[in-house]
Amino acid sequence: MGGIARRASEIKNVRSRGLPLVVVDGGEFAPEYNGLGEIKFETLVESFGHMKYDALSLGEREIRMHNDKYDAWNVLSSSKVPVATLNVTYKGKRLRERPTIIERGGLRIGLFGLFTGNVLHSGAGKEWVIEDAAMAAEEALAYTKENADVTVVMLSGKTAQAHRLVRSYRGIDVVIVTHSSIPSPQILRYNDSLLISAGTRGKYLGRVDACRKDGKWNFSGRFVVLDDKIPKDPVLQATYSKYQARVEQFVKKEAVQGKRNPAKDFSPVHAATECRTCHGNVYRGWLATPHAHALETLVGRNEQYNPECVGCHTTGYRKGGFVSFETTPQYKGVQCVSCHGPMKGHIELHSGRQETSEVEAMKGAEVTKYTCMGCHTPERDDDFDFERDKKEVH
Repeated sequence: MGGIARRASEIKNVRSRGLPLVVVDGGEFAPEYNGLGEIKFETLVESFGHMKYDALSLGEREIRMHNDKYDAWNVLSSSKVPVATLNVTYKGKRLRERPTIIERGGLRIGLFGLFTGNVLHSGAGKEWVIEDAAMAAEEALAYTKENADVTVVMLSGKTAQAHRLVRSYRGIDVVIVTHSSIPSPQILRYNDSLLISAGTRGKYLGRVDACRKDGKWNFSGRFVVLDDKIPKDPVLQATYSKYQARVEQFVKKEAVQGKRNPAKDFSPVHAATECRTCHGNVYRGWLATPHAHALETLVGRNEQYNPECVGCHTTGYRKGGFVSFETTPQYKGVQCVSCHGPMKGHIELHSGRQETSEVEAMKGAEVTKYTCMGCHTPERDDDFDFERDKKEVH
């Protein structure tokens, strides 16, 4: 989410050059529902309005945000950005009846969203009904054929579902694919359609360029990396700073109320200081590594309360371990159990505090590259090398 200020800057840069521009989000931008998630969701929707987005479509994450405790639909429907999803009804009313027609630079773009997910297990209740996506697509394409020059579909679904869509219905020029199973950006061509996904982490801004040649519109896709090379828009940076302040206030209030693990109860996590009695050399070696000081790297960027960052810079975040800098400092950094597992019974047996079977006192989970890749993803650490980097852990 920290990239919204750079995203706004890039969008403003394109507009300043006089280029006709349509800005959309295909969905799956909402976080997991909880108090912190509400803050992020509201900030993102507000930011889309500031950036003058032309349309949004819904994914599973957005619908899951809506439940009997939180009215996410009210946040979306009261925003400045229209929702373009066709085959979803809420309280018996379709979110949108027909495709949106946007005219820019002499080009009429027929735009609509399709939802192919499942909300039965989301806690959203019976208020949401998913209609047949194929039927909605057929009706929508008949409309855009008559009223638009090109057709763009925002599909909440997997890549295979996008393939089926363009195989079944010719005349779709661009499909913006969004799904939690596609975290990394990708561009594909299938039949005459361009399929593009910018991933779900907000690090990339997908861009589709249109040009007319020999009487036909042609489309090409690319990605803009929202890194330090792009300046931060001051208005959206202020919005992000407000978000940071709200998150900090929420976390501190929760800590004062003693709600260490509001989502669920977890067994207490063993801190690294409990391991040093028997593993002193390993502990001292670990103290000199970046893992031991991982949280401090967030402090320098004022992200030490950011739930998207803290989980990979601390131990047992909101699961029996770290809650905040002030209340649980013993869980700062990436400690032993982050990699070796909870070690249930191990300390109790060897400290003589209780008799525990050898099975319970296991040495811990085997550490493989997949243990690390939960945090060291290609998007976050494109230089990660397990065989090389494991030697630097302790």
